[in-house]
Parts: sequence; structure tokens; C-alpha cells
Amino acid sequence: MDSQTVILLVAIVYLLMMLAVGAWANTKMKSSKDFLVAGQSLGFFVMAIASFSSIQSGWGMVGSTGTTSAWGVGAVVSVAVVPLGFALAWFLLGGRLRRIAQKHEVYSIPDIVRVRYNSRAAHIWMSIAMILGAIGYMTAQIVAAGVITSLLLGIPFMTATWIGGLIVAAYTMAGGMLAAVWTDLIQGLVMIGMSIAIFFIALSTSGGWTNMLDTLAGESTKFVALEGIQPAVWIVANAILLCFGIIAQPQLIHKFLMLKSAKELKWGATVAGIGYATTTLFSLGVGLAMRSAIIEGRANEPDILDDTANSFLSQFTSPVIAGLALVALLAAIMSSASSFITIGASALTRDLIGALRGGTLRRELTWNRLASLGVVMASILIGLYLNQIIYLLGAIGWAAFAAAIFGPVVLGVYWRRGTGIAALVSVIVGLALNILLTILTSQGFWTPPPTFFAGPLVVTVGVLVYVALSYLTSSRADQERFDDLYPVDEDEAVVAGSTPHHAEGAR
Repeated sequence: MDSQTVILLVAIVYLLMMLAVGAWANTKMKSSKDFLVAGQSLGFFVMAIASFSSIQSGWGMVGSTGTTSAWGVGAVVSVAVVPLGFALAWFLLGGRLRRIAQKHEVYSIPDIVRVRYNSRAAHIWMSIAMILGAIGYMTAQIVAAGVITSLLLGIPFMTATWIGGLIVAAYTMAGGMLAAVWTDLIQGLVMIGMSIAIFFIALSTSGGWTNMLDTLAGESTKFVALEGIQPAVWIVANAILLCFGIIAQPQLIHKFLMLKSAKELKWGATVAGIGYATTTLFSLGVGLAMRSAIIEGRANEPDILDDTANSFLSQFTSPVIAGLALVALLAAIMSSASSFITIGASALTRDLIGALRGGTLRRELTWNRLASLGVVMASILIGLYLNQIIYLLGAIGWAAFAAAIFGPVVLGVYWRRGTGIAALVSVIVGLALNILLTILTSQGFWTPPPTFFAGPLVVTVGVLVYVALSYLTSSRADQERFDDLYPVDEDEAVVAGSTPHHAEGAR
């Protein structure tokens, strides 16, 4: 059996497994609650693995592998803080969002804004931000899926992009967020196992860790230093964005709304953080090993940065290992894609159209499925014609979500003085600034200095706008609305880590 046949069989088995999960989840679909928040039935282990695998996407594994090869150790330093971000998200938001979901009919982030501020305009604009952000982030996943699927199936990139996108659309449309989290569980476990195996294979191809670092340092000390290919200030800014930005990522926040009990929060951050940290071994090992091989003349520089992982696997591993590793990469991509499809569909149907019509849609489950297909189609078309590397596409989506969500949601669930006007303006400002900077740089109208990183700037501006306008526009009605946000059940409040009196004191 030739190598291409082995890889093809591995890929087909995996894709059929994902479709089977979607078909199973479809039998459980009775309402939009099942489709959007998995019936609020998740335990901590499934939720934790699904959370990290939806964060560790094609951006995190395919994109980061390329940037690690190009930028050296500094590219991975930023990613090392992400597990801290999981801990912050769990302990800052987990209990509070679960309590909000307990009292109110909350299935999405725009839903949180609706019940927190009672502002139709803020609800609409958060819905728009979620739609645009989901499509933007999905674009990174679609490009990554096209790269991997083209190698797995031996077909052109454009055809592979359509196939990969439509498969993830099929099982997500069938089973919604229930299919997403259970496929995320499988995909997360696959990612962990293959990341560990490929890391040690990568080290062995370079003669061990010490020899690999010596080779890199011999070419340039920048490959092994924080102050390396990218300036240290850029690396630190990227680390800050990743650490604090993760708290405001909808694919994580959304899963807090799915928990069956706040008691499930206790060990989730630890499991998710360890899972994510383990999968970064793939980017670290393959990225540095590939650069070492290029320096020593054992490998050629890939034509494009995003082909780094593929090039390493095809040159230094057996067909079976390469096939399994590529499936693990595809798992990383699909785990994020399925979550964003559902988030984007919910924002379009339940939130945006619902807010504009003043009520929910009839046959909401059917409309959610059609909207899921629309999100995928838009992402495929943008992904095929937008000339950006996967890492930068992912960073754009990450910053867009963080800018829109951090003030109105992360601060808003703590701060009584937060207002609907402040939420509305901060969402618009964060979204507009992110789009403006993306257009200016991608179209060549502006070349930022090497020490400039747009993400932290966009998030900081959005937060400052929210805080300043809240101080200027806060009223007693806003503060009373905050007090009505949480249930008065003392036992549930204590479990979640915050009593009603404690919440009231967060002013």
C-alpha cells in the first residue's frame, strides 16, 4: 500500500467518525437550546477538553508552527501564557456566567448583553460583532483546513478548502453545539496524543534538544532569544493579548453557558490548561526542528510559511505517522470551526434578527442550521481570496472578539456602573478600529513599525471607552439592573464563588 493511500484511509476514517457524531447529535436535537448550548448538560471533563481544543485551532497549531520556524523560540513564549488565561477565565467568569444562565434564558454572548444592559442597540451591535468575528476567525480555520485537506486527499487547495469546510458544516448543522463539543472531545484527545509523539520525533530528527538549539544559535542567536526575529516588545504585547484575550473569546465563554452545574467548574481550568500546554509541543518541536534541518541543508525552505508542518511531516516521518499527525492538525482546525459556526449562526438568527424583529424566529432550529451554512460559505469565499497567513488571520479574529467582549461582558458582569451606552460604543469602536487597521495594513496603505502590535491597542481602546462612558452615563437604573442579573439562591451563589452581597459590592 503506497503512502498516499495510507494517508487517505486515515483521513477518511476520521472524517466519517466526525460525521457519525453529528448524526448521533442530530437525534438529540429537540430545540434551539439543544442546538446552541447542548441542552446545558455538560460535565467538567468534556467541557474542559472541548474548551482547550476549540481555542487550540488551526491558528494555534498550523500557524504557530510556521511562525516558530521563522521567528524561533520567541514565537512560542507568547503562547506559553495561554494556560494562565484559562485559569483567569474559569475563576473570573465561570461561576458568574453559569448563574446568569441559571436565572435567565441565555444561550449566547449577545444574550448576556441583552439581560445585562436591556439595550436593544447594544444587543444588535454585539450580534454584528459576533457574526463578523466568527466569519473572520473561521476564515483562518478554512485556510488551514484547505492546506491540510489538500495534502491528506492529494487534491488542489481550492477543492480541498470546499471539502473541508462543507464536512465541518455538515456535522455542525446536524448536531449544533452538542456535536461540536463531543467532536471537540475526540479532537482534543487526538491532538494531545499526537503532539507528544511528534514532539519527540522532531527532537530525534535534530539529534536531541541541545543539538537542535546549538544549530539554531550557530545560525543566529535570534532564533533562541526572546529579543529575536520579532522585537521583545512585540512578543510581550502578543503574550498579553493571548493571556487576557482568551478571557473574552466566545468559544470559551459560550461553553460556560452549557454546564449542567457550577460545581463542575472546580477542575476545568487545570484540565484545559494542561491540555493546551501539551499541544503547544507540536509547534515548538516541529517549528524548531524544521528550522534546524533547513540550516543544516537537510530540508528546503517551504514556499509558504503555513506549509512548515506539512513539509516536516512529509520529509521526516513515515506515511502512517504523517497521516495521523495531519489528522490531528485537521482536528485542531475543525474543533474551532464547529464552535464558531454555531456562535455565528446564533448571533445571526437568535440575536440579530431576533433583536430587529422584537422576538424569536419561528422554526428557530431550522434557521440556525441555514445560518450555519451561511457562515461557512462566507468564510470559504473570504479564505480563498484574502492573502494573509493563517497566524495573522487568527490574530485578527482574536483581537476583534477581545475588543468587543472584554468591556461589556468581562467587566460588565462585575461592575454595577456599566451602562448600555458604554457597551454599545465600546463594541462599535473596537470593531471599527480592528477592521480599519486590518484594511490599512493588508492593502498596503500603512506599514506599521516592527514594535507595533495592533491587537493590544484595539482591546485597550475598547476597554477605556467602556469604562469612561460608564462613569459618564451611569444611573441608578443601570445599577439596579445589575442587581437583578444573578439569582438570589445563596447555596448556588456560594458554589459559584460569589454571594449576592459580594456581587453588589463590586462597584
